Amino acid sequence: MNPVPSPYVGFHKDAHGVRSLWERFNAGVLDTEERRTPYLQLLLSEWQRCSALGVDVAMTKGRRLSEEEFRQRRQAEQLLLQTSVPVVQDVSHFLVDVPGIMILTERTGTILHISGDPVVRERAASQSNIIEGSQWNELSAGTNGMGTALSKGQPVHVFATEHFCEGWHSWSCAAAPIFDTDGQTVLGIIDFTAVETDFRDQALGLTVSVANSIQARMALHRELERRRILSAFSDAARHYPHDDMLALDVGGRPVMFTPNERCRQIAERWVSTRHDGVSVQSTIDVTAPHSESRIGSIVLLGRSSGHTRVIRPPPAPAPDAVERFGDFTTRDPDTRRMFDDLQRIAAADVNLLIIGETGTGKELLARQVHACSPRRNEPYLAVNCGAISEQLMESTFFGYVRGAFSGADPRGRAGYFESAKGGTLFLDEVGELPPAMQASLLRVLEDGSFQRVGSCETLRASCRIIAATNRNLVQLIAEGRFRQDLYFRLKVVQRTIKPLRERPCDIGLLAEHFAEAMRGKHGLGELRITPAAHAALAAYDWPGNAREMRNAIEAAVLCSVGAIDLECLPPEVRADGDRGGSAPVTSSTPSESLGSVRDYERQIIVSMLRKYRKANRVASVLGIARSTLYRKFAELNINPGEFTGAATDTDSTH
Repeated sequence: MNPVPSPYVGFHKDAHGVRSLWERFNAGVLDTEERRTPYLQLLLSEWQRCSALGVDVAMTKGRRLSEEEFRQRRQAEQLLLQTSVPVVQDVSHFLVDVPGIMILTERTGTILHISGDPVVRERAASQSNIIEGSQWNELSAGTNGMGTALSKGQPVHVFATEHFCEGWHSWSCAAAPIFDTDGQTVLGIIDFTAVETDFRDQALGLTVSVANSIQARMALHRELERRRILSAFSDAARHYPHDDMLALDVGGRPVMFTPNERCRQIAERWVSTRHDGVSVQSTIDVTAPHSESRIGSIVLLGRSSGHTRVIRPPPAPAPDAVERFGDFTTRDPDTRRMFDDLQRIAAADVNLLIIGETGTGKELLARQVHACSPRRNEPYLAVNCGAISEQLMESTFFGYVRGAFSGADPRGRAGYFESAKGGTLFLDEVGELPPAMQASLLRVLEDGSFQRVGSCETLRASCRIIAATNRNLVQLIAEGRFRQDLYFRLKVVQRTIKPLRERPCDIGLLAEHFAEAMRGKHGLGELRITPAAHAALAAYDWPGNAREMRNAIEAAVLCSVGAIDLECLPPEVRADGDRGGSAPVTSSTPSESLGSVRDYERQIIVSMLRKYRKANRVASVLGIARSTLYRKFAELNINPGEFTGAATDTDSTH
């Protein structure tokens, strides 16, 4: 099959003619009878497509994801990063004197990594917001190297005024897709961007070459994954000798099946139809040996009619087996049993109440229950009930109509119940709801009806409710602060997450997981946690649970040089480690506690200065204003020049 003609490759670049065409297109004065070269006609078709998508032609800055969205994207694309970045860095050594930047995006066009000329990188960031975490698919940014290569699935060279958005006209971009082993699935994009006057003709060949190198490394990795999946399939076949099974790779493509005609037919249509009409008993995740990231799965199929199923109990899990439920990972047997319950509860489509201390991961479970439910293709909305003022409760949950109150949106606004449609509404901190809102919520749960503020029209809610709290609702009911009837409506099914101190087997697992995540977040090299640090982490009580551990590990990662040792940990964790978890806790004076915190704060800042060498970079990584950082220098008696080898204000103009 011949590829669709592309205006970006194989034509002489007519900058003047393209500029004239672009201006007339956007002014709406094109002559429909005008004869154009195939090059200009193809470009015009591309712009018309972008206009139909609603892209703003006057756009000057790329849209950046939120920190949480970007963190999730990076976490999901760790394999692509680990495979691609070394190749990009190797190539960068040969581009030292070339004024351009090399960019890696993932499969949706979000930038994961940028390297290259610092002057061009700074200009790209300030002028066009071409930064890590920004989105460059065609729906977000019109025709551009990254987005158009992603859309077309082939190499492109988008030069100057060929871009749809005027804000990108000063750039010239060559990009090539990175394909998975099937040769069709695009995993990401390699792009070389330069100012249009500095562009090199060899750039497109360079990106194609880099993309091919990454694909070769990816193919090797996929083959290793495939062998591990086949091994897991063989193990499962021994444990479930009377069940039909499929082995799927990370992309959901069959790599092995039980050798019979039924399974062969199911495997042939699996990718196109998924499991429509096929009964699935359960799914077993296959994970990588060290990272515990999912690389595939074994699907146990229900028997077809006319077969008698012989049930053989599954083998008892190994004491140190790791199980995942979405982003929630555990070795704890009770928690693993809860995962099995939640998998069944997700399919039952009933209201669920999750009880757990702060930081235990209640929303992680709620998200995964939604992802496993029949509503997974509908919206998932999370609401923090404790963060909404009482006066705005009804309008926030139920919406309002035009003129409902002063200061309201003149168009009116849908509330959470209306926006959730047929999806899932997660009510976090539900114990903080005021009495009036409890009564309103009860009515929605009873018959599904509600009204926008200022309206008499009755609407119907069709969403599933998952609620969560760290409060003792039974005690609140006894105190008259929470309605008993609402409690019973919410807790059709109730599950409690054990605090981290009651899951000691998870402490080391989570510490390693967070250390790896923070290493990737901050672009650091290999890290290990020393036995002394592991002992201190195990001895600490973790009142803030996994959230507190994540923050503690992030701070420790920033203080470490190759290894997280005892002195890298926060003072309160270190204190428990020094006691070995056995001696009683002795009270310390406020001045002693403040001193240890200040010492740790100073240690973090000094470590960051030694690493990044520039105060503005340290402030950016710590997420504080530069003025705040300089105030800390004075408070903690830090002379930046001692640790950067430069005067305090050397980077004040950057």
